[in-house]
Amino acid sequence: MVDDPERDPWSTVLGAGAALLGAPGWWPHFAGSVEGALLGAIGRSRQLPRPTQRPCRFPDAGLVVLSSRPQDGPEIWCRCDGGPHGFLSIAAHAHADALSVEVRHDGVDLPSDPGTYCYHGELVWREWFRSTAAHNTVEIGGVSQSESGGPFLWKTHPRTTTLICDVDDQRLQSWSAEHDGYLRLKTPTIHRRSVTLDSPRRRLTVADTVDAALAVPLRLSWHLGPDIVVDLDGSRANLSWQVGADPRQGTLLLPDELVWTLHRAELDPIEAWYSPRFGARVQAMSLIGRGIATASTHLVTRLEVP
Repeated sequence: MVDDPERDPWSTVLGAGAALLGAPGWWPHFAGSVEGALLGAIGRSRQLPRPTQRPCRFPDAGLVVLSSRPQDGPEIWCRCDGGPHGFLSIAAHAHADALSVEVRHDGVDLPSDPGTYCYHGELVWREWFRSTAAHNTVEIGGVSQSESGGPFLWKTHPRTTTLICDVDDQRLQSWSAEHDGYLRLKTPTIHRRSVTLDSPRRRLTVADTVDAALAVPLRLSWHLGPDIVVDLDGSRANLSWQVGADPRQGTLLLPDELVWTLHRAELDPIEAWYSPRFGARVQAMSLIGRGIATASTHLVTRLEVP
């Protein structure tokens, strides 16, 4: 209440974290705040230390973080979502994002989570930002994993089961899970995903398996952060971006079984947008692969970065 109401709210959050635990070098620049100063005084009086190790498993949330070794180069960071759909019966703030991933290289979003953007007033945007199609996962039959009943209501809740979580060896980390959100379809379907980070080889591999009794339409999405420029050549996507004055590049090798298209900030239908904070949206680029899934369809995507 005592800070400038027009200031960027993230500046206050980062200021509070910096005051309590110290600011990592990769954080963006931010101005000071009254809240940060007050929390800093509390933190100093209690001598709160920054943890010496970062956890990589968050069982209650169903989240697992894969990260590369410092000696192998700029950090590759990958968040894997295998958690419950949401809180209690209506899961009001949930997104239909089971088995989605987001990836950062040296702190820059590559495949990214779209964010939230809005709650009320723009229902079409609200539905898109929380849909399966807006996340880096597989959509089956042209519908989200969960059935929406309104901007703060989900009629169905997919159950996600973690199958493998092997993150102790920092050279090679892996995670695998599946969800049952598409068993409600006329053609019941299971989606299973495995993610492997090979730190020395600088490679992240995502393998999707779709088990369907009959043929069913499938869509695999890779939504890129707003700083990424994409050049698509068949099933090979060349990525480029900047870190300060330094140019960076990477490659997404996409499944040949799908037909791939590149999208940027489209409105009808909505596609390829990113929300950096509540109430704001910016243009982004997305890679969309479409095809038909049958029994044991197997799709492999590989991200390679220097």
